[in-house]
Amino acid sequence: MNELDTYIVKSYHFLTLKSILSKESFMKHHFSCGILFSFLILCSACSSLSVRTDYDPTFDFTQLRSYAWLESGKGVSKDARVNNLLIVNAVRVAVEKNLAKRGFVKGDMASADFVVSWLGAIDTRLQNDTIDHFYSSYGYGPLHRGSSWNDSGAPVVAVNEYEVGTIMVDILDPVQHKLLWRGTGQGRIKKDEKPEGVTLSINEAVSAIMKDFPVAEKY
Repeated sequence: MNELDTYIVKSYHFLTLKSILSKESFMKHHFSCGILFSFLILCSACSSLSVRTDYDPTFDFTQLRSYAWLESGKGVSKDARVNNLLIVNAVRVAVEKNLAKRGFVKGDMASADFVVSWLGAIDTRLQNDTIDHFYSSYGYGPLHRGSSWNDSGAPVVAVNEYEVGTIMVDILDPVQHKLLWRGTGQGRIKKDEKPEGVTLSINEAVSAIMKDFPVAEKY
């Protein structure tokens, strides 16, 4: 084999190796992007609003036209963070906007076909997060972070507190205050949210809660 043939063979081997490495890098890049994308979807799902509704199946909701707020003299919550004028007014405005979109008219207790009430709460919950368990799949091994970390590479569980807010909207009979319909929404509260963001979150939550009110007529 002359020098030219040797050069051609070496060049071919170099280009082949480069191609393999490029493909491997490409696969690693896209695999990493896939993991990140899945993680973002998971985080988005965790912050979504959970809504439940219940109602009296024997009641005819088509007869409802006007409403009034139930003035019981009691607060909407025992929690001062919920039972304040700004939050109370924001929820009321959101409920009234949703009722107006459906053609209901606000009136007084004497002539109302139904009355509206709402309650709220903030609960503290715990979340267990497993740390570093995914590193072993990629062959990186445990990270050296000091004596407080598990140097064996076994999963480390961290417990974090977070807050869940609840809004419950009730539709009641105007005479006996019998419960006719209830919509409940629960969602994770964002930390350090600005007043504009709080109002937007309340509007979105109330719209989702009242999406299925009134109950559709059954044929």
